[in-house]
Amino acid sequence: MTNWSNSDIERMRRAIELASKGEGFVAPNPMVGCVIAAANGRIIGEGWHEQFGQSHAEVNAHRSIREEDLHLLPDSSWYVTLEPCNHQGKTPACSGLIESISPKRLVISASDTNPNVLGGGVERLRKAGIEVEVGCLEREVRWQNRRFFCNSNKQRSYVVLKWAQSSDGFMDPRSSNERTAGSGGRAITGLEATPITHKWRAQEMGIAVGVGTAVIDEPELTVRFGHGKSPRAIIIDPQERLPTSHPLLERKGLDQTLHVCRGIGKEPKHKRFWNPEDGLLSLMQKLWRQDGISSILVEGGANTLQHFLSESMWDEVKVWTASHDLNGGLKAPSWPKEAAQPPYESGSGFAGKDRWEMGIRPQDPK
Repeated sequence: MTNWSNSDIERMRRAIELASKGEGFVAPNPMVGCVIAAANGRIIGEGWHEQFGQSHAEVNAHRSIREEDLHLLPDSSWYVTLEPCNHQGKTPACSGLIESISPKRLVISASDTNPNVLGGGVERLRKAGIEVEVGCLEREVRWQNRRFFCNSNKQRSYVVLKWAQSSDGFMDPRSSNERTAGSGGRAITGLEATPITHKWRAQEMGIAVGVGTAVIDEPELTVRFGHGKSPRAIIIDPQERLPTSHPLLERKGLDQTLHVCRGIGKEPKHKRFWNPEDGLLSLMQKLWRQDGISSILVEGGANTLQHFLSESMWDEVKVWTASHDLNGGLKAPSWPKEAAQPPYESGSGFAGKDRWEMGIRPQDPK
């Protein structure tokens, strides 16, 4: 086991910080950061993967080096949060770039479990005579890229459940008779909570609701008060009760809403056929393999959220609790007993008088 120096840890922490700048923009690729240090310890290059389909962190770090520092590269040390790719995808293999430069040392935080990489980058660079060490701050990087590792290891979308409730555990003050089509949603939390909720949306590639929520609340499911790209809307509607004129079905192009319903045969572009009897795992596998949706935020309604909880098909749960009571209405799901505190970041906080709490599901093979 390598005893990492303070300099190694400091530089890898900087690489992790750089990687986080790609959040919401690089999925389904992982977030990756890279720091290049000269032999005397001076940082001469930094970069991160900025946009899906564009240059990777190693390339951007190399490009950032000033011309007068290029002669320092043969004796340099590179710090990369994830194993450099060893295959031609949308961009050339980063291991090829590093091999051509042949720095003295390469420090990698975490190995890439993608079958197209899976140690190939490390093996290639060691054969080229470069000193390669793996494992510096590995747990932090695996947490940062938990969606990516879920995709690679479990071949399904990463699932985040989210809801807002009153202090006495209700999601909506209305009775079932009052919750009619197009009657709109009812805000439980204050305006201060909205930017945080929209930040959560921007972190995921998809946002799912049940057909009841879609019909009654007519939500926009966008990032209007946050920074980043709006997730792709997914409506879970096995009985196909959603009106064909629903506003969410008017989205076109790459952001076209996915309408999940029963069916067989060839699927229209906006529909995904799924039988509830096959379980939510099969749907999460389909949305990952067929549409590349690496992560999904499930926002409601109560029945849909409960199905995900009952089938243990979740990885994170995020719940807002308002400071006031509703004294009746639509009951919220119960916080899962097995939920644990997240590592490396806060598991709770406040926005105004409203409190949010985050829990993670202990690792399992599902």
